[in-house]
Amino acid sequence: MNPRVTLAMPVFNGENYIAAALASLVSQEFDDIELIITDNASTDATQAICTDYAARDPRIRYVRHERNLGAAPNYNSGFDLARGEFLKWCAHDDLISPNFVSACVAALDARPDAALAFGDTQCVDPAGAFIPWNEEDKMGPIEDEDPARRFHKAIVMAGTCFPIFGLFRMETLRRTTRHRPYYGSDRALIAETALLGKCILVNEAIFYNREHPKRSINMVDHAARSRWQSTSASRRAAMEHVNLLLHLIEIARRHPNVVSRRAALTQVAKLALQPRQIGRYTLDLIRYVWPEGGSRLRQLLSRPVGQAG
Repeated sequence: MNPRVTLAMPVFNGENYIAAALASLVSQEFDDIELIITDNASTDATQAICTDYAARDPRIRYVRHERNLGAAPNYNSGFDLARGEFLKWCAHDDLISPNFVSACVAALDARPDAALAFGDTQCVDPAGAFIPWNEEDKMGPIEDEDPARRFHKAIVMAGTCFPIFGLFRMETLRRTTRHRPYYGSDRALIAETALLGKCILVNEAIFYNREHPKRSINMVDHAARSRWQSTSASRRAAMEHVNLLLHLIEIARRHPNVVSRRAALTQVAKLALQPRQIGRYTLDLIRYVWPEGGSRLRQLLSRPVGQAG
C-alpha cells in the first residue's frame, strides 16, 4: 500500500547537514511515510551518507541524477516520484520536531478545506543553537473563505516563504504549476495553493530553519541565483520579479472553476501597479539588457540618502 506521507528531499552537496536532517525525518512519530532523496549529482559525501541511511531504512529511496539539474527540477522530481496522499519538501540543512508530520496530518484530516498545513518556524545557526529573529519574517496562515482574497494575501504577504516546507495535499499540488526555473517561484506556488485551498498554521509543529552562509537566500547575484534554480535556465530567468508577475498572471487564468479570471487578475494588478513593484520590474528589465548598468543602478538605489558616490 502507498504511504500516507511522502517526504521529498532534494539535495546537492549537502554533506555538512544532511545526516542531521535525515535523522530528524526518520525519527518522526508518524511512521507511515516514504522518504525520497533526489540527489543532483553531488560531488561530496552526500551519496555515501544517503545510501547508508537507505540501507538501514526501507522507507528511504535514494535517486541520483546524472547531472545537476538545478533546484527547481530537483524539487519537481521528488513530486513526480511521490506516492503519498500528502507531500512535504525537506531541505537538507533544516530540521523538524518529532511531531511535525503527525500534527500536520491531523490538521489536514480535520480540515478538508485546507490544502497546506505548515509549522511554526524557529531559526537555528550552523551548530543548531537558536537564533533570535524578527517575527515579521514569518508568513502567516491564509484562511479567508474567498479564493480571490486568499490569492491576494499570498501574493502581497511579506516574509520568507517558509510554508513551502509544510505538508501539501497531493491532489492540490497536481493542479498547480509547481516550481519554475526562476528564483522565487515558490512564492507563486504558495499563492496558487492558497487560491485552491486554505493554508493553515499548526503551532505545535516546529520547523527549524538553519541559517548559514551557503543558503540560496544569501546569494545576491541574480544570475547565480538563476543558475542555482535551474542549470538550463535562460538569461531571462534572472528577471525574478518579471517572471513572478508573468507566473501569477498565468495562475490567475488557470482556475476559472475556483475563482473568476477577472477577480484573480484584479489581485495581481493590485500588486503589479504598486510603485515599488514597478521599480522592481524596471530594474529587472535594465539588468536584462544591460547587466553591468543594472547592478550599478541597484547599488545607487540601495545607498543611504546623502552618501557620496
